[in-house]
Amino acid sequence: MKILVCDDDREIVEAVTIYLEKEGYSVLAAYNGKEALDTLRREQVQLIILDIMMPEMDGNALCRLIKGTE
Repeated sequence: MKILVCDDDREIVEAVTIYLEKEGYSVLAAYNGKEALDTLRREQVQLIILDIMMPEMDGNALCRLIKGTE
């Protein structure tokens, strides 16, 4: 399973990545909504762990784009 972790706090992304990789998951990292969207265009991702409050594009806006409602 491939998981995308998106948060503007790099330490949180790193900590979550370490934990998930120990459990055997493949993890991709993004640090804002635009990076996450670019990653989603290139990669097949089964789960997204997403912060809501981020610069450039917040988590709510990214969710709407993913769902096709924006």
